[in-house]
Amino acid sequence: MNFTLVFKAPQGLLRCVVLAYASKYPVTGAELAADVRAKTGGLWDPSPGSVYFLMNELKDKGLLVMMSDSGPGRKAYITTDAGRSELAKTSRSVISGLQREVTLLALVVSMVDPANSARVEVLKSVLKADADRIARLEQQLG
Repeated sequence: MNFTLVFKAPQGLLRCVVLAYASKYPVTGAELAADVRAKTGGLWDPSPGSVYFLMNELKDKGLLVMMSDSGPGRKAYITTDAGRSELAKTSRSVISGLQREVTLLALVVSMVDPANSARVEVLKSVLKADADRIARLEQQLG
């Protein structure tokens, strides 16, 4: 049985992703969109335009600041302290939404493709894991 899974990002996920990326290093909308596309194997493909629109909105709200030394034609943003605080708050609701979706996916997979239900269970456990457990998993996956 073949079917295509289309990923519809939960509300607020792109906002969290922008704030999380920009909290680590200055990032442009094009870089962020390309990295998300690459890391999801193309399942999620936010357009650079939508990313830049959101980045400008977050800048206007004081959650991001544009780096003045980004270079000609390059708008790189970094998260402010207020942005990091906002990320901590909004990420909880986004993760909760993802947990619900993965739980529903687990139910469907267990009925349609029981051989792959263990993979979905791993996803559920990662979403419920604390930061230390996630770090250990990342080390194991290497």
